[in-house]
Amino acid sequence: MPLQTFHNLSSQRKKAILVVAYEEFAFSTYQAASVSNIVKKLEIAKGSFYRYFKNKADLYAFLIENAYQMRREQLDGLLENESLGFFEIIRENFRNKIIFDLEHSLESIFLFNAMMESNAPEVKPIIDELKREVLLFVSSLIVVFQKKGEINSRVSPTVASQFIFQTQLGIYEYLSVFKGINFKESVQVGRLFPLSEEEIMTIVDEMLMIIKSGLKKS
Repeated sequence: MPLQTFHNLSSQRKKAILVVAYEEFAFSTYQAASVSNIVKKLEIAKGSFYRYFKNKADLYAFLIENAYQMRREQLDGLLENESLGFFEIIRENFRNKIIFDLEHSLESIFLFNAMMESNAPEVKPIIDELKREVLLFVSSLIVVFQKKGEINSRVSPTVASQFIFQTQLGIYEYLSVFKGINFKESVQVGRLFPLSEEEIMTIVDEMLMIIKSGLKKS
């Protein structure tokens, strides 16, 4: 996590540092990303960086925590609406993810990369902890709606949470494979989705139908 020197910076300066850092990690693997590139773009001495963060892994952990909390704020807002059912929450969460991607494209690409990162032992525990936090949260939500009678009580909350989590990631893989969307290139040219929100939500609804009903013919 950031050292006190970073916290003492103005909000404008902290934002500038985060933008450059997100750019570096969003378009590179963790191993390929470079502190040297970051300080060069910021036009600061390398020693100054180590007054803000202990090392590259420390910066990476903070970027993950910062981006994840931004996403959680969206979901927390959904959960305040007690009239929504479980599948309505999941659907609106997917919609909010699209909004997040459009408004915070660098953070979005960074988080997507982080979820796929597996070759750097320094950050694997950080990423595993993020995944664990997400899965535990979804699991607890499933338990709530099992008690309400909306979700089959025989369903394992942990297995179901993993399935839903992978489905959300799978939407982006689907768009990449079947719609030819290159997220990184799209961000670099200033447009994340060449598809409309309505087109994307049609795909989301089809995937949610499978989650809700399964593949077995009724």
